Amino acid sequence: MRFGRSGTRAWFLLALLAAPLSLAAQEQPAIRGIVINAETGEPLPGASVLIRSTPLRTSATEDGSFEITLLAPGTYVLVVAAHGFRNVERTIQPMAADDPPIRIEMERLLFEVPNLVVTANRGAHPGDAPTSVAVVSGDELVQRNVTHLGEALPFAQGVTFNAGEMDIRGSSGISRGVGSRVLMLLDGHRTLGGVTSAIDFGVMPILDVERIEIVKGPHSTLWGSNALGGVVNVITRPPLGGTRTVVRGYYGLFDTPGHLDFSDERLSMRGIQIQHSQKVGGAHTTVFLGREGSDGFRQNGEMDRWHVRAKAIFRAESAAPWEFFASWKLQDLQEFFTWVSPERPLEVDPDYLNDWKRDSDLIVGLTARPLVTPRVKMELRPQVQHVRSQNHFHDSDDYHRSTRYGSDLQLSLYSGGRHTVTLGGEAAYTGVSSNFLEPNPSVADLALFAQDEIDFTEHVHGSIGVRFDTHRASFVENDLAFNPKIGVVYHPSDRLSLRTSISRGYRAPSVSEQFTSTTVFGFRVVPNLDLRGESAWSGEIGATATPGDRLWFDAGVFWSEYDGLIEVAAAQGVKELFTFQFRNVSEARIRGLDTGVRVGVIPNKLNLRTNYLLLHTEDLGTGRELPYRSRHNLTTTLSAWEDVIGLDMRYRTRPEVVLAYPLDERGDVTLVDLRLNFEVMDVDVQTKVANLLQAEYVDIQERNPGASRSFRVTLTSRF
Repeated sequence: MRFGRSGTRAWFLLALLAAPLSLAAQEQPAIRGIVINAETGEPLPGASVLIRSTPLRTSATEDGSFEITLLAPGTYVLVVAAHGFRNVERTIQPMAADDPPIRIEMERLLFEVPNLVVTANRGAHPGDAPTSVAVVSGDELVQRNVTHLGEALPFAQGVTFNAGEMDIRGSSGISRGVGSRVLMLLDGHRTLGGVTSAIDFGVMPILDVERIEIVKGPHSTLWGSNALGGVVNVITRPPLGGTRTVVRGYYGLFDTPGHLDFSDERLSMRGIQIQHSQKVGGAHTTVFLGREGSDGFRQNGEMDRWHVRAKAIFRAESAAPWEFFASWKLQDLQEFFTWVSPERPLEVDPDYLNDWKRDSDLIVGLTARPLVTPRVKMELRPQVQHVRSQNHFHDSDDYHRSTRYGSDLQLSLYSGGRHTVTLGGEAAYTGVSSNFLEPNPSVADLALFAQDEIDFTEHVHGSIGVRFDTHRASFVENDLAFNPKIGVVYHPSDRLSLRTSISRGYRAPSVSEQFTSTTVFGFRVVPNLDLRGESAWSGEIGATATPGDRLWFDAGVFWSEYDGLIEVAAAQGVKELFTFQFRNVSEARIRGLDTGVRVGVIPNKLNLRTNYLLLHTEDLGTGRELPYRSRHNLTTTLSAWEDVIGLDMRYRTRPEVVLAYPLDERGDVTLVDLRLNFEVMDVDVQTKVANLLQAEYVDIQERNPGASRSFRVTLTSRF
């Protein structure tokens, strides 16, 4: 075969190009290893493995093995973390192909503490943050025998619940599900409803949660609107454990006090959940199906819910996995507004009997990583959320439909030294139709953000950032928000961390707050097209210490200045009684102390964890305390023999100020739960008595009784 001069040159050029590519494919440096439990020698699938000061990270597979490539020759710091185990750091160099894998042995801790949190800095620099972060592990959800996340989060440091609504450090009172000052995320995706912007725990997973990260204080610099009081990110486990099926079922009974009994039937709760994980082609997949129901502990308290969820991870073992998820919920829920009388607190007015509503929520999202190198990581999170709600009340047939299309783009730049810079933007459009909104609006949100994380020295780490948000709802003026932050973490030793930060938060008014025109339970609500977003400046000084293996302590002193808080108030320019609207009615100040302690009293036999939150709140216009906040809030958990037996206690003082019925008697609330966990023939058996002492109390909101004692048995089988 003969070639001309031009053909010879072409083949020569191809050979020059192919040679280095072939050499790179053969000699591309990598780090390989295996992660095991130092005590048992068993692998730890799902353990996080990362290279410090780079975006390269992966998760250990079913046999505990891992491999990280895309590394240039040099010296690196390998960090391995798993919940319940002490972090491991090791200085290493890329390995040759025939080198044996690195063996990482991890020591179990007596109690779980936050490690390698990612939410506070959008995952660009996992580790300590200059703001307070509480972590609830998936193991804790199992041990507490909860049916949804809202049952476990009250035991997180700095968190309280007011009539079922989540509150972080006193930032929120009660809004009846209209607007949340806490931003709820699922694997980094927003899950708040499009019209109400409220938290719905019904769309949250329960069986494959790896951990829940709770970032406390205004954190709008990176996450935008609704992060006025904090951010909660529910992080699910990567399905890397091979083929696995989990079946979980529970049944419980409410023990209504005899003098309050209102029904001849046994009031019960029940649920069945099935989850299956399997590798399909090149994707690791998880599918979940759940059905739950409850008669409720009070009249008109029935609930029926279906939940379907699917998740797939492509290239799971690589440094650039792509994650897809879809979640759908359908729920019928009866409504209890207020009791009929103090003598009959578990019953509703006969006019309200059988009032109910139907809600459905579909969320589809993708986390794509189209570019990951030792210096650059790009992440894209497109999402669609469709929400439908229909009232079937005696005086209201209100409905709303909303579809939100949104995405955020994040670019992280790693210098390999002192700086990690994160740049990004978000865009979302929400279309709404409803019969109680005047007029029916559409909403567009745009944002740009930037952050620089700086390693000043080996012991001092800083963070500075800024975000610009614009909120555009049709028929009203646009809102523009500027939210900066700055923080520093100082590690004088491995057992002590000091932090301080200042940040600004912002929350745009929800569609329902701004445009609602309806009558519910005899109260008239009218629109307020002049409503604007609310904001807050907040600062904190805190410390985390581990004086010994048996003791962990965290404390933070914080203060927040709120401007333009949105509350329900008498409608302006309307003479009719019982006519209200949402208004920017107050400036407020909240100061407090947020502490948490973990003690290994007797190793592997008795552990103690306790959280205490002290709040001093003030409406700067009236000088009064803010409504529905308790000054003293305490939770304590005693667990024995690795949570075979658990005793949980919650205590909070009476709120000094309420809105609707200030003359009603109010008292402190003390609740005690008892748990017992054991195994029978490879089936996990859990029993729980909630409200063991049968306390009768108001659930913070006037004329809303708290749950009476209940008994529940949960069976879980894994195969």
